[in-house]
Amino acid sequence: MQTKALRRRPRQGRFLPYLLLTPALVLLVGMVYPFALGLYYSLTDYWLQFPRRFRFIWLDNYIGLFNRPLFSRALEFTIGYTLVSVAIQVGLGLAVALFLHAHIPGRKVMRAMMLMPLMIPPVIAALMWKIMMDATGAGILNYALSFIGVAPVNWLGSPHGATISVLVIDTWGNLPFISLILLGGLQSLPNEPYEAARVDGAGAAAMLRYITLPLLLPFLILAATFRVMDSLRIFDVIYATTSGGPDDATTNLSIMSYEYAFHWYQMGTGVAEAIVLLAMVVASSFVLLRLWHRTAESVVQ
Repeated sequence: MQTKALRRRPRQGRFLPYLLLTPALVLLVGMVYPFALGLYYSLTDYWLQFPRRFRFIWLDNYIGLFNRPLFSRALEFTIGYTLVSVAIQVGLGLAVALFLHAHIPGRKVMRAMMLMPLMIPPVIAALMWKIMMDATGAGILNYALSFIGVAPVNWLGSPHGATISVLVIDTWGNLPFISLILLGGLQSLPNEPYEAARVDGAGAAAMLRYITLPLLLPFLILAATFRVMDSLRIFDVIYATTSGGPDDATTNLSIMSYEYAFHWYQMGTGVAEAIVLLAMVVASSFVLLRLWHRTAESVVQ
């Protein structure tokens, strides 16, 4: 009886790896199937109004995108907004991280308070800022400006004002995340180079330029990678505040894809725009991760 039981155990153990892989396989299918279905719809003239009447048009949706003026403006806004927002957020994040890394009184309390924007959902934060930016007297920002004699600012009603407002809201919500990454990087830097620099008489500015920034470069690239991916596909903040307006001034590829798919019912065109956006995100993250890998290796060496 014991020999039979011992023979059964190896057979039963054969199914254990497959059983452990089951959640990962289910997750993989859940990721691959929607992407494959979206790619399939992007090659058709599928309309939500007529779900059973569609035909293959192959690459016509992708070719037609570049003939649409709205797509050109949305692409320009997506790229421009990403470059500006990443530069501002990483720069401010570095400044905040350096400030919180310094030996100042109350820094533990300030680190805890810095996490508050991360606890608020982006849509709720955007609606909160939208109320504060109201162009009438109800907006607390214009109300505060009235005490110093500044006329009410049309924060979300003008093209330039809406773009700056979206950038401010996005920066407020994501600055703590960037600061945490860079603060963790600062705390992991070795002390020996700084001690040697102090012996040589180097000042704070010289140590920041020649020691801190080169050693912190992998963390800077990692933070920029996260923000590039998020900024390229930002949707919630824009949709909750301006919905792409005014006059399509804040319409990016995510908003345009949503409008085509669910407002104008052109699912094929909307999914094609989403595929183009996905390709941009994958390409940019691939380049940045390669750059991060090289800088990390050079820092280690």
